[in-house]
Amino acid sequence: MEVIRVVVIGAPQVGKSTLVKFVQSAAPGRPACSLSDGCPRHTYFPAVLLNSRLFAFRLHDVSGVRRFPAGADQEWSQCRALGLRSAAAYLLVFDLTCADSFRYIRAIREQMLESRDMQRVPVIVVGNKRDRVAARDTRDCRDFSATVRKQWKWPYVECSAKFNYRVLQVFRELTMALDALRQEELAPATETSAAAARSAADGGLCGHCAIQ
Repeated sequence: MEVIRVVVIGAPQVGKSTLVKFVQSAAPGRPACSLSDGCPRHTYFPAVLLNSRLFAFRLHDVSGVRRFPAGADQEWSQCRALGLRSAAAYLLVFDLTCADSFRYIRAIREQMLESRDMQRVPVIVVGNKRDRVAARDTRDCRDFSATVRKQWKWPYVECSAKFNYRVLQVFRELTMALDALRQEELAPATETSAAAARSAADGGLCGHCAIQ
């Protein structure tokens, strides 16, 4: 079974670790990696079932990332072993009560778009700590949602990792995005097979051919 590698990025104290721990406990024998730039990484292995297909994930909960590496050389020298540029998908997590944490993922997003082709790389933006949102924060939440959904055109989920509120919805959105990509990849092969079957049924002749 293919294991899909997903990197979880966010500013400190936004609840990334709590979010992923609700889905799957840390794998035994895989402690955090202390890297040269002080960025630790914890690895988790959740699985999600969608449309009778099991999606197995390798989640890298990454802390202390100052910026998304612009190239392979920079990734090796500054973010060694994090695998930021080669992930199949990303979760960008921010704190709904902290505008600075949203600005952090906005900066990371811009760096990602500048440094790698993101057309076929799903990104789910997660607004965490929904349980702490007060009436005064409601307008900010609407602004966050509008920015992500209308401008960035990325899936967006608000949740509370502390109370396990809509945490599974985060991974459902991720799974649906990956499944949509898979269906797009299978479509050309299906069309080719169908055309070949029609050709065989017609004796190998195309619609414009006539038997003399």
